[in-house]
Amino acid sequence: KLAAEPGFYPLLDIGCGPGNQLRRLAANRRSADAPCVGLDINPKALAYAASRGPEAVFVRGEATALPFRSGGFRAAILSFALHEQEPEVRRRMLAAAGKVLGPGGRLILVDFENPWNPVSRLAYGYISIIERIAGRDHFRQNRDFHRRGGLRALLAENGLVEIRRSDLAAGTCAIVLAVFSAA
Repeated sequence: KLAAEPGFYPLLDIGCGPGNQLRRLAANRRSADAPCVGLDINPKALAYAASRGPEAVFVRGEATALPFRSGGFRAAILSFALHEQEPEVRRRMLAAAGKVLGPGGRLILVDFENPWNPVSRLAYGYISIIERIAGRDHFRQNRDFHRRGGLRALLAENGLVEIRRSDLAAGTCAIVLAVFSAA
């Protein structure tokens, strides 16, 4: 249904989980021309999200093969969805996001950065404990993500140009607004 409709959808939250972030963003939109869209692989999370958020549309699908037409979104979000993936999956997720963004479309990324000072190293220690609790594979991918340079390096490796950045959690995380260099 979404792929056949004309025009742009304002926002796609890739890996939306229970939809908390998307509901807040959708509720603060100025225009009601098209709904915000959340995508996740987990049907239970989507059912929960849909039951709590009638202002958004929730779709089940893979983040590496988005079930939407090319160029159909003004913006997409990947929030803490990359650090837990294999490097090739990260690349495919970003490529899929790039395909669904319209001309000049913005990608909002929220994920971990490498610690760079005593405070961020301490905070990274606490985050590492949480990542370890999430499971062996999750922790292994998080360590690989950091070995490769964190979010900053991921942007450069995938042709993304940073427009704006806000560091969070003592500098261990960042919110980055970016565009693909070809855009």
